[in-house]
Amino acid sequence: MPHYRQNIIVLCATVFLASVSWNQVVPFLPKFIEDIGGKQDLYFWIGLVTAVQSLSGILAMPFWGKLGDIYGRKPMIIRAGICLTGVYFGMSICQAPWHLAVFRFLNGALTGFIPGSFALIATNTPEKLAPRYIATVQVASSCGLIAGPVIGDILARCFGFRASMQVSGVAVALCTLAVVLFVREPNKPKIVEKTSLIEDFFIAVRSRVQMPIMIGVMLVWFYGAAISPYVVLYLESLPGKLPPGFTGGVFALPAVAFVATAHMWAGIGHRKGFHKAILIGATGTAICTAAAAFIPNIWGFAAMYLVAGIWLAAISPSTGALTCTRVDESFRGRAYGIQNSMGASAAFIAPFLASLAAALLGMRWVFVMAGAVCLVGMFVLRGMVRDWDTAGEASSPESGVLSPESFADR
Repeated sequence: MPHYRQNIIVLCATVFLASVSWNQVVPFLPKFIEDIGGKQDLYFWIGLVTAVQSLSGILAMPFWGKLGDIYGRKPMIIRAGICLTGVYFGMSICQAPWHLAVFRFLNGALTGFIPGSFALIATNTPEKLAPRYIATVQVASSCGLIAGPVIGDILARCFGFRASMQVSGVAVALCTLAVVLFVREPNKPKIVEKTSLIEDFFIAVRSRVQMPIMIGVMLVWFYGAAISPYVVLYLESLPGKLPPGFTGGVFALPAVAFVATAHMWAGIGHRKGFHKAILIGATGTAICTAAAAFIPNIWGFAAMYLVAGIWLAAISPSTGALTCTRVDESFRGRAYGIQNSMGASAAFIAPFLASLAAALLGMRWVFVMAGAVCLVGMFVLRGMVRDWDTAGEASSPESGVLSPESFADR
C-alpha cells in the first residue's frame, strides 16, 4: 500500500479519536468551572479559560509549524500527542478555575495534534489527491465533534467531568502510539532560505493568496470560540424540556453539517473557485446564526443552528484546498502554523467579546455578534479576492505560493 494511503487511514482514525477526546470535554467546561468554584463570576471564567489557550497558541503554533518544516511533521504530531495527554490528566485534577486556566494555557502552547496531521498529509500526498485527502481528514475531525459531546454528556452524567477528561487522556495516548508505529513521512521538504518567525509571518501577510486564506480560518475559529461555550447554557435558558443527550447533540450540529456537506462544498469550490465558496459560506453563516438567536424554543433553535452549520461547512475545506494547491510545499507547514496562529488570535478575542455581549445584553446577543463578524469578514474577503479569477501571483521563494501556471489546470 502506498505510504500516503496508509497515512490517510491511520490519521483519519487518530484525528477522529483526538477530536472525540477534545469535544467530549470542551462543551462542558462551563459546568466544570461551576463545580470547582467559579459559579459567582462564571462569565469571566468562561472567557478567561477559553481565551488563554488561544493566547499561548498565537506564538506557539507558527513555531511548531516551522519546526515541522525543518525536522518533519511526524515528530511534531508525536510531541503534541504526548503533551495533550498530560494536559488532559492535569485538567482532571484541577481544584479551582485558575488551575484550569493554567492547563488550558499549556494546551495552546504545547499541543497541535490535528493541525500537525493536516500538514503531514498536505506534504506527503500527491498534489492531485491532497485537497481531497485534507477534506477527508477534516470530515474525520468533524465526526469526532459529533460523537464527542454525546459521549462526554454520558460520561459526565455517569462518572463525572474528571473521569471524562481522563478517558480523553488515554485516547490521545493511544493515538500517539498509532502515529509512532504506522505513519510514514518520506517527504521532508528542505527550506532553501532560512527565515525567522517574524519574516515567515510577513511573507504570509504580504501574500495575495495566503492572507485571504487566513481571514477565512479566523472566521471559523472566531465563530467556534464565541459560540461554543454558550450553546449548552443557552439551551437551558430556552423554554422546553431538554431530552437526555440533547445538549450534546445540538452542540455537534455544525459538525453534522460539515460531515454531510464538506465534499459537496469541495466540489462547488473546484468548479466555481474555492474563494467563492468561502464568500457564500460566510454570508449564509452570518444570516442564519443571527436568526437563530431570535427563535424562542429549543427545536427551532437547533434547526437554524444546523442550517448555519451547513453554510459554515463551506469555509474549512476551501481554505484547506487553497493551501494545498496554491501554497508552496516548502512553506506549507509554516503556512498551517501561521493560519492557526491567526485563528488563535481570533479565538482569543472572541470569548471576551462574547462574555461582554452575554453580560450586558444577554446570551442571545452572542449569536448576533458572531453573525455580524462573519458578515464583516465576508466583505473584507470579497475585496481581497476580487481579482483572483483574472490574476495570479508569481512564484518566488519569498512568496510561499505556487505560480498561476501551476494551479491553473486544477
